[in-house]
Amino acid sequence: MLVTDGIHMVEGVKGANAYLVTGSQLFLIDTGLPGQEYRICHYLNNIGIEPTVLEGIILTHYDVDHVGSALKMQQIAKCPIYAHSIEIPYILGRVKRPGIKRWLPTATRPFYGKLNSPTELYSLSRELGDWEIIHTPGHTPGHIILYRNGIAIVGDLFQGGEIRLAPTYFTWDKDKLRASVQKVIERPLRWILPGHGPATPASSHWLDKLLTFCS
Repeated sequence: MLVTDGIHMVEGVKGANAYLVTGSQLFLIDTGLPGQEYRICHYLNNIGIEPTVLEGIILTHYDVDHVGSALKMQQIAKCPIYAHSIEIPYILGRVKRPGIKRWLPTATRPFYGKLNSPTELYSLSRELGDWEIIHTPGHTPGHIILYRNGIAIVGDLFQGGEIRLAPTYFTWDKDKLRASVQKVIERPLRWILPGHGPATPASSHWLDKLLTFCS
């Protein structure tokens, strides 16, 4: 589904939303749970894009519902995978996930298959083409969002619809999350494209609620 400004929410992906960014660069943001590579490729083919023209896959953070199909998509597209340098050891499986998140790949495995971690990732800089890469720790240590011209692709910083934060028990550090929220909502916003829930136009109603949370 084309949302705005050449950005597609890839339809049919299980787990977190995956986004396709078109224009001067062509890249995929997040990949859903394991086994979603066929759905992603089907969507790309339906809009006339061969997976092999993807220039990269960007992972907002390490949760299984975001990175589950990253390795398979990399193998199909033959493109690099990027993440924040702090997040890379978690995605590669070299550092254990804190809290109950470490059990999520085991919990989803009977339904979606084994999580196979990528074998190589590249660290993101502060910019990717005309997108700003913003480090937004809190949900995880190396969580990022992508921002351009009022559009924020926010991973699990926010959930869509009536904009709200991810549940507390999935939050690595609440104080860092509060600072990250402030960092984002102080920017001009037109669209929030979340990892969960619908793409949501910016609204003063929920912005005021988030400002209260940050205060």
